[in-house]
Formats: sequence, C-alpha cells, structure tokens
Amino acid sequence: MKKRTVKILKIIAVILIVLSLLYAIAVGVSAAKLNRVYADLRKDGRPMNQADVIPKIVPDTENAALLYESAALLLKAQPAPEGNLPEYLGAGSSEMGPKPTLEANLLEYLGGLSDKFIKESLDPDKLAELQKLIEQDIVTQALSIVEQGTQRPSCWFDRDYKDGIYTLLPNVPNLRELSHILSAKARIEGRAGNLDKAWNMVRTQFRLADATRNEPIIVPQLVRIVITKLACRTVQELCAIAVPNEQQYRSIQEFLTSFDDITPIVRAIDGERLLLGEWAFNLPKKELYKVTMEQDQQGDIPDIIYKLIILRTTFKPLFLADRAAYMRFMHKSAQYIENPHSHDRVDTLERQVEEQHHMLTKILSPAISRVKVMHNEMIAEVRVTQVGLALLQHKQRQDAFPDTLEALKPQNINDPFSEQPIRYKAQGQGFILYSIGRDKKDNNGSPRQNKQENDWDIVWSYTGGR
Repeated sequence: MKKRTVKILKIIAVILIVLSLLYAIAVGVSAAKLNRVYADLRKDGRPMNQADVIPKIVPDTENAALLYESAALLLKAQPAPEGNLPEYLGAGSSEMGPKPTLEANLLEYLGGLSDKFIKESLDPDKLAELQKLIEQDIVTQALSIVEQGTQRPSCWFDRDYKDGIYTLLPNVPNLRELSHILSAKARIEGRAGNLDKAWNMVRTQFRLADATRNEPIIVPQLVRIVITKLACRTVQELCAIAVPNEQQYRSIQEFLTSFDDITPIVRAIDGERLLLGEWAFNLPKKELYKVTMEQDQQGDIPDIIYKLIILRTTFKPLFLADRAAYMRFMHKSAQYIENPHSHDRVDTLERQVEEQHHMLTKILSPAISRVKVMHNEMIAEVRVTQVGLALLQHKQRQDAFPDTLEALKPQNINDPFSEQPIRYKAQGQGFILYSIGRDKKDNNGSPRQNKQENDWDIVWSYTGGR
C-alpha cells in the first residue's frame, strides 16, 4: 500500500513539474511576444511614455478652456424654458450618440433646438422661440465669452489621466452644444443680412473646434471632427446668401488648411494606448481590487474590471498574450490612420481581434475603421469647402466658373475616399462639388437623406447667391 501511495505521489509530482515547466514556457513565449511588440513600437518611433502625449499645462491667462467652461456654466445655470418639447433635450448628433437629458438647462435645450434647426427645419413657433432665445442677453454674453476664448493662444483642459478608463470628459458635450448655438446664430444673422456678424461666428466656430486638437484620447477628437464638419456646412449655408469678401475668404481658408491634418487623431490613438490601455494592463492587483470595491458600491463595475481580475489572478500567459495583442492592434491602427484610406485592411485587423478571442483587447480596442471613416469624412468636407470657396473667388474675378478644377491650381483637391480629385460639375450660375464618401461609390452628387446608410455623397450644391 505504501509503495502504491509513493508511486502515485511521484506521478503527481512529475505531473506538477511538467505543468510548471509548461506554464513557465507559456509565460516565456507570451512575454517574448509582448517584448517584440514594444520593440516594434520603439522602432517605429511611437511615443512610449504618458508624458509624451499628455498636453503641457498652460498659464490661465493663455488658456481658452477656462473661458469655454465659463460660457457653458453660464448657460447651464439657466433653466430651460417651461413647456419645452422634450425631444429638443436629446436631439444630438447620431455620430456621437444622444445628448444627456438629465438636466433641463438652457445650454442643452438651446443646443438641441439649434441642432434641429440646422439639420431639418422648425415650425414657425419654434423658430421664433429659437430667435428669441438666441438673442437673450445671457446667450449673447456666453457667446462673447467663447469668442474671447478663441483669441487665446492655447487650450488646455484639466484632466486627471491617472484615472485611466475613468478619466472624465465633462467639456466634450459642452463644446458640441456651443458649436450648435454658434452655427444657428451664424445662419440667423446671415439670413437677416448681418453678414459680418455671421462670418465672425463661423471663425469662432472653427476656433472652438480646434479646442481639442491636442487631446490625447479619441472621444474629444471625434467631437472635433463633428464640430469641424458643422462649421464647413455653415460656410456653405452662408455662401448661398453672400460670398465672403477677400479678408473673410483668406481667414476661412487658413482655418480649413489647418484641419487638413492627420496628426491630432494619430496622437489620440497613441494616447489611448498609453493612457487607457497601459493603465488597464498595469493596474496593480491591490488597486484593481480597490477599484472593484468602489465601483461595486456604486453598482457599476465595467466588464473590463471583471476580466482583468480573471486574467490577472488565473492564467498569466493569457494575460500577457492579451496585452501583446492590444498593443499590436493599437500600433497597426496608428499606422493605418497615417496611410491613405485602406478600409479593408482596418476591417481585417479588427476581424483578427475578434477571432483571437482576447478578452481585454476586445474591450479596450476602439472601432478604428469607424474612426478613420469619420476622420476622412471631415477631410472630405474640408476639401470640398476649400475648393468651393476657390470656385466662388474665381467666379468673382472671371465672371464664370471654370470648366475644370485645374484652372484653380489648388494644392490638394484629392478625395480621401478615392485618392482622386474631388468631383466637380459647373451648372449654370452654380456648381456641384462632392466626395464619393464612405461607400466609395460615385452616386452622381446625391446628398445624404436623413439617416441613409449608403448611396450618398458628401456634397456642396451651390445654385448661386440670393
């Protein structure tokens, strides 16, 4: 009996030793993969430390963010009008999700009402309400504060990036609401014949969009994209009323040129890797349990926390492999964003993440294909607006639109979705100018209708001034 017991124990010992060796080999293989990924990141010149992406603090006297926040708080302190329609408190951009509806304040209400005015139309009573609200002293004061902010040389939002996935972004919806109000104000002033005021609002809107240029995570960059596209549409709306003068033209073109830049979104992808990804994978076990307890008390524990606990406390090789997969994905994502449009390659990368079943990578990885499409839509909108303004200037000088865009000698007229020139058709006293858009099909300059998914282009259809 003793011999049998000893034999069994020896077998168990051998099994444990073999399993330990296999585990050690698995850890070594996963660690080697991770080290190779970090070596590739360094070789490619990607930032490797949080300090490389976190914006530098600027003096209060130079910081536009303080004034933007002040303007938003001023309007938030005012209640929304009584008897308002609730849909205006949540009518946000579909690209950025619904707006918050918990507080019926003037910023949210007026922002939602302005958004509906811009995208659709308002019945006469609501239009009269919008005009009355937007002329209120408190709104005029808030927009004046925003304009003062745009005159400052820097914009820095005070964030605690040590909070990782819990980093707060309270200014993001505020900037979006302010941009809606500015756009509505510009259109109302333009229709009233106050063109200097209208074009000044457009310049303020572009500067407000640039508030998040240096933000090192993706969500503020997406808001920058949405505000920029809205500013371009405002330019097109005003041009239907009156073409900008030479000074206004140069000013708007200067803004547009500054937005035709890939750097901010690439920095944000690197920032996500360092500020959110590295935070999650480097969270000490003690801190992990602390976060779990805090979130449990609030009744809200994100799925990523549960999965972190599972991998960190059970099987280290899977944890290291997951980390390597995430870092590789973010590295490739930054490279793909920097390259000309290659949607299929990005989709392939995202599909690989799904197929590899890396739990944390699936949660932490942003939808890069969607981010790239949104960024390309902004670039397309910017270039269409640039070329359209150049066409209008040509018409003023030559009394006719050119037969082709070559007559303008523009620096960059390529459609980011095709890498071919923006489509152009002269039509009587106007023109149609368009990018083929996200479906990469030429739909003959057909604009998007409501929430149409495909078969539409990014279009500026100019029929001549009023």
